[in-house]
Amino acid sequence: MIKLYCIFIFLLFTTLSFNSFSATSYYKCVTQEGTTFSQFPCDNNATVYKVNTTINQQVGPKVDYTKQLNELERESLLAGLQAELRSNQHKLAILDRKKDQADYKQQQRLNHILAKEDKKRIAADIAKKQKVINKNYKAQINMVKKRINKLQKKIDNYQ
Repeated sequence: MIKLYCIFIFLLFTTLSFNSFSATSYYKCVTQEGTTFSQFPCDNNATVYKVNTTINQQVGPKVDYTKQLNELERESLLAGLQAELRSNQHKLAILDRKKDQADYKQQQRLNHILAKEDKKRIAADIAKKQKVINKNYKAQINMVKKRINKLQKKIDNYQ
């Protein structure tokens, strides 16, 4: 019941704030189920209450928050772009490590004790695989570097 009363009073005052210098009446009805408040009488025993407003609605100074909101949005975008830039720089480091591991693995194949013919054959195979590794590495590096350049340009635009 108290919640209902509080909600009613809140709604009453919010409607009153739109109508300055006006009188509004409401009805209080006490029934077996409890107390209710309404704009209309619920029975013949309803009690009428009148609310008079005499104070002008207070209005604060007009403030344009557009600049602050734009600044917050810019900072948020900038933080996201910088995080993505760091992520791409980490990708470059990971690609470098993977290429070094692949190169090392190929070089280890030559370190085994082998006959001269086997060494020549394996060296030729390693050279082919090194070309494939380098080609894939360059393609991946170029893709990540292009993304980094785009991100850097976006970051420069926001700063």
